[in-house]
Amino acid sequence: MDLSVLLVYFLHYLIVVLVLHFLFLVFVLVMCLLLYLCVCAGLRSKTLQNLSMQLRKCCNHPYLFVEHYNMYQREEIVRASGKFELLDRLLPKLQRAGHRVLLFSQMTKLLDVLEVYLQMYNFKYMRLDGSTKTEERGRVLADFNKKDSEYFMFLLSTRAAGGLGLNLQTADTVIIFDSDWNPQMDQQAEDRAHRIGQKNEVRVFVLVSVGSIEEEILDRAKQKMGIDAKVIQAGLFNTTSTGEFEYSNSYLFNFCLLPVDFVLELA
Repeated sequence: MDLSVLLVYFLHYLIVVLVLHFLFLVFVLVMCLLLYLCVCAGLRSKTLQNLSMQLRKCCNHPYLFVEHYNMYQREEIVRASGKFELLDRLLPKLQRAGHRVLLFSQMTKLLDVLEVYLQMYNFKYMRLDGSTKTEERGRVLADFNKKDSEYFMFLLSTRAAGGLGLNLQTADTVIIFDSDWNPQMDQQAEDRAHRIGQKNEVRVFVLVSVGSIEEEILDRAKQKMGIDAKVIQAGLFNTTSTGEFEYSNSYLFNFCLLPVDFVLELA
């Protein structure tokens, strides 16, 4: 065979090999790019999903963002959060007036911070959340509801305690520290004090930070409650399904954005 023919075959083979290698490299680069875009999209989605929760934590207390910090500082733990400052002015007045308080929050870590505050200011309290054992729940409720109980406050997780049918009728004040997107959860929490055997007027305080995401949550709750009243309740219990829904004088919607001094006067 002529040398020139061999050279042509060799060049053809070399070109085919180089083209195959090039195509393989292009395939690898495209797959790497797709993987990178998927990872970035996943991280971006996770960040957006957590954004509302981070904003809600900002409204509650900055200690929710730290892991190892000395929280046992009386003035700092109060001054760091507007809600805690309101509690610091409200709770002593409620205690002096003989009221007993149920405080609900969706964040168990916030309940940890509240425990630190209550310990430093010598408030007797009990706690119930998702980590409380089933056999301990009955004892905790009995201790809080017994006559002349020494416990002034009960800390509860909204999600853990809202639908369990707890009877806490010996308390006459409910504080919703952070509202839920679903208003039914907050109403379930309020109903823990509206039980058979309740002898006092029950007051509900909903703490909302002005100009924050909590106002949006409250607006969503109003819309959902309006739909519930127009569609569900009107269809089942009365004939005013097309009428304009008017909210009752519930503290849930009319009380939470009042000035602090006026809140303390009502308490």
